[in-house]
Amino acid sequence: MIFNYISFENYRPYYGVQKLDLHKKQEGFIAYKQNITLVGGLNGAGKTSLINAFFICFYGRRKFSKEEYEIIKNESINRRYYREGGRESKIQLSFTDRVGTYLIEITFLEDNKHDINETRKIYVVSGEELREVTAADEEFNEFIDQRIPIDVAPFFIFDAEKIRDLVGEQDTKETIKAIQKIVSLELYNQLFDDLSSIRYKDEMALSKTVKDEEIQKLSSELQNCATELELLKSEEKPDEKKIEYLNEDKVYLNQRRRLKLANSSETKSQVNRKIGELENELKLIFTTLERFGRNSLPNLIASPVVRKLQQRIKKEQNYISSMSKSTAMFAPYDRFISQVLSVTIAPPLNDQQKEQIKEKGKEVWAKINQVQEVKIEPLNVLHANDLSQNELQTILNWNLTSNVDVKGLISKRIKIQAELQKLLDQLNDAPDVIDTKEEDEKLAKISEELGALYVARKARSESIRKLQDRHHQLLNDMTRKRQAKSEMGPVEQKMEIMTRLIGATKEFIDRVTVLKAKQLKEEIETILLKLFRKKDLHRVEFDSNEFTLKIYDEFDRQVDLTSRSEGEKQLIALSMIWALTKVSGTNFPFVIDTPLARLDSIHRANLVNRFFTNLSDQVIILTTDTEITKDFVEEIEPFVQKSYILQYDDEENATKVTEGYFTFE
Repeated sequence: MIFNYISFENYRPYYGVQKLDLHKKQEGFIAYKQNITLVGGLNGAGKTSLINAFFICFYGRRKFSKEEYEIIKNESINRRYYREGGRESKIQLSFTDRVGTYLIEITFLEDNKHDINETRKIYVVSGEELREVTAADEEFNEFIDQRIPIDVAPFFIFDAEKIRDLVGEQDTKETIKAIQKIVSLELYNQLFDDLSSIRYKDEMALSKTVKDEEIQKLSSELQNCATELELLKSEEKPDEKKIEYLNEDKVYLNQRRRLKLANSSETKSQVNRKIGELENELKLIFTTLERFGRNSLPNLIASPVVRKLQQRIKKEQNYISSMSKSTAMFAPYDRFISQVLSVTIAPPLNDQQKEQIKEKGKEVWAKINQVQEVKIEPLNVLHANDLSQNELQTILNWNLTSNVDVKGLISKRIKIQAELQKLLDQLNDAPDVIDTKEEDEKLAKISEELGALYVARKARSESIRKLQDRHHQLLNDMTRKRQAKSEMGPVEQKMEIMTRLIGATKEFIDRVTVLKAKQLKEEIETILLKLFRKKDLHRVEFDSNEFTLKIYDEFDRQVDLTSRSEGEKQLIALSMIWALTKVSGTNFPFVIDTPLARLDSIHRANLVNRFFTNLSDQVIILTTDTEITKDFVEEIEPFVQKSYILQYDDEENATKVTEGYFTFE
C-alpha cells in the first residue's frame, strides 16, 4: 500500500485547503531509493492532527475512546473558518494497493442543534472519476480491516516515543494477538477454529444417526462437551470488549488525573516540606560558620605573624647548625694554632700579625686536609637560644590552614535564603491538597472490575483448555470405535477426513509458529546489531509458546528490557516492528512521529542510515526542529522524495503547509 496524498479542508488548524503529496513517481534512474517524506513543524503546528487524521480516516471512533473522539469532533472545524460562518470540515486520504486506487473522505458537519456529525465514504478512483463503494459502517470497516486491521495499525502509524511501551506490553494478550495477525498466524488459527466448528456441526448430525450404544454414549458426551465449550467461548468476546472499554476508561482517567496534578500548584504541605528542608540546610551552614569563627578565625588573624616567626626560627636553627658544623670541622686546627701562638719568640708578634698567621694558616690547613670552608653570613640569634625546645616545636607545628570553604558557604547561604523567601511567598497561594478523589474512586472501581474480569478470564481459559483436551480425547475414542465398524456412511467418512484435516492443520500451525518465531528471532538479532551502539545484548530468543521476545547478556542472564533507557526501549521496539515487516512480507506505509528526540547522535545516525531507508517503500517522518541537526538533514536528503513544513500563523490563527524543511546555518 502507498499513500498518495492527504488533504485538509478547514480541519482543525488547517484553514482552507491544505494538501500534502506523499508519493512522487520516480522518473529515470535514481541512485537512492527515495522512500521518505519529511514533515517538520514546531509544537502546536498540527503534527498531532496530521497523524490522528490517518487513524480517523481508517478507523474513526473505533480507534479512540468515546471522550477522545467527542473532543476530536467538537474541535474538527477550523476556528477562523467557524468565526467566518463555516460549519463543515473535511479530510481526504488517497491510497493505492494491489487492487486499485481509493479515496477516503471524512466530513464533519455541524447541525442546527450545534452537534457535529461525521460522514465516512470510500470511493474507487478511476482517472478523474470517483465511484462510491461502501454504504454501511460495517462495509466500511470490513473494507479497511482487510487492508490494515485496526489492532495492527499501531505498528505502522505511531508516536516513536510511545512505541517504546511495546517493550513492556509485548506479553499482553492484545499485543501477542496483533503480532500473530501480522505474521498470518491468526489466519491459520481462524482456519483451525472454522474447521473445528464444521466438525462440531457434523458431530451433532452424526450423533442423531449413530445407533451403537457405546458410540451413542460417547457421542452424547462429546455433544455435551462441545456445547459447554461453545458456551464458554461465546462468553469470551463480551468480556474482552468490557476489558477493552475499561482499559480505555482507565487510560483516560489516568491521563486526566496526571493532567490535573501537572496543572496544579504544589500544595501547602509540599511547600512546607521544602521550606523545612531548606531551613535545616541553612541551620547547618550557620553552625559551620559559627564553629569556624570560634575555632579557626583567631588562627586566621594571627597567621601572618606566626608564619613570619616560624620562618625566623627555622633560619636561626639553620645558622646555628651551620656554625656548629664549621666549628667542629676546624677544631683540630684551632687547638694547634692556639698552642703555636702561645709560644714566646723574639721579637714578639703583635696581635695583627698573629691574626694574619691564624687566617693564612687556616687556609693552608684546609688545603692540606682538603676541607672546604663555607661562608656563613652572620646572624643575630634572637629566639633559638631564649626559647625551650618544646616551645620552639610548638610554634613550628602551629597549623595555620582551615578546611572550611567560607566563601562557598556564604554564597550557598545567600542562595538558600532567596529560595526560602520565594517559597514563603508561594506558601500563601498554595492549595491545601490537589483533589483527585473523583478520578481515584473511578480508577479503584475500574481496577476492581478489571481484576474480576481477569480472574474470570483466567478461570475460563483453564476450563476451555480442559474441555478441549477432553473433547479431543472423546473424539479419538469415538474415531477408533467408528474405525472398528465394518460399514461407514458418508457422514462418518467426512468426519474421519475432517478429523485428519484438523489434526494436519494443528500440526501445520505448530510448525509454522515455530518457524515464524525462529525467523523473528534471527531478524531481531540482526537488526539489533545494526541499530545498537552497545553490544551487551548478547543473545535473542523469541519464544514460540508465549510469542514474546527475550534477550540475554554475555553471561546468558535474561535482560530486564523494562529497565533499559527510554532510548534503548524505543530502539528495541523499532527492531521488533522492522523484523515483523520483514517476516510477514507486508509493505505497509509507515507514519512515525518524533522518532529521534530520545536518541543520542550514534543511534540517530543508525536509524537514519539503516532503519528509515530500509523499513518500507514509504516512510513519513514527523519532527520538530529540536530533534534534528544539519547532519541529519544531509544524511537523509538523498532518500527524501518530498518534504514539508507546517507553519502556524498566530495572526491568521491557522496552519499553512509549504514545501521545504528546517534549515541550518
